[in-house]
Amino acid sequence: MGLTYYPLHTLPQQYDVVWCHYPESGLTPGPTARPSLVLDVRINPEKNIGALICTYGTGEFDRTHLGKDLIILPHEYRVLGLHKQTRFALSLNSRTQLAWCSEYFMAPEYARSQNVVAGALSDLQIERMLDCLKARNLKPYNSQA
Repeated sequence: MGLTYYPLHTLPQQYDVVWCHYPESGLTPGPTARPSLVLDVRINPEKNIGALICTYGTGEFDRTHLGKDLIILPHEYRVLGLHKQTRFALSLNSRTQLAWCSEYFMAPEYARSQNVVAGALSDLQIERMLDCLKARNLKPYNSQA
């Protein structure tokens, strides 16, 4: 699969929410853009390309996700450029590294006027996310960008 990389200066930052055609299986871009949380930013200086380690966002959740996944509350989602309450999965198997390219990262049709970066977590949301990682015995990435 040929990829159309975005310039490095457009890389999102750690803890940004981006629109992503998150893969459903393998590395084939998914059919629809959905919110994704950037957990880390990677740069390959030799090739002058970037990649993001991200996790998917979903509107589906129940009590079993409380305290283990970051849930964007009803009064918070619009600030992040989202259209509903969203859960960002934080387990290790819900993460993937994707090239910073137009095949993976593009706003959905209904939000085409928006940027690929929908918003950024607030300090309070980052603190909640770190608590969720701790509850899973996981550590955050130390961003290299």
